[in-house]
Amino acid sequence: QVCARKRKTFVLTDEGSVIAFGWMGFGSLGFPDRGSSDKVMQPRVLDSLRGHYVSQISTGLYHTVAVTNKGIVFGFGDNERAQLGQEYIRECLKPTEIMFHK
Repeated sequence: QVCARKRKTFVLTDEGSVIAFGWMGFGSLGFPDRGSSDKVMQPRVLDSLRGHYVSQISTGLYHTVAVTNKGIVFGFGDNERAQLGQEYIRECLKPTEIMFHK
């Protein structure tokens, strides 16, 4: 699966890994070792999700949401308008689990 949106691209591998590249845009690529406005010029595996099998990913203008095969939801990037479902986070540089009531 490939998900591309304004200046960033995500690729999901058959093994459930996430590969990302492009513009960080408020952290929406999910690399905590990069600044919120940096560019990632070479495709990189999103190490913070390495222990999970990501089955779906979608990216908005400045935020991204990933879902694992076990139904765990992760969000990263801009959260100014609660796009990530987190009340107290503004910029989320690292994929963070989105908690919700089942």
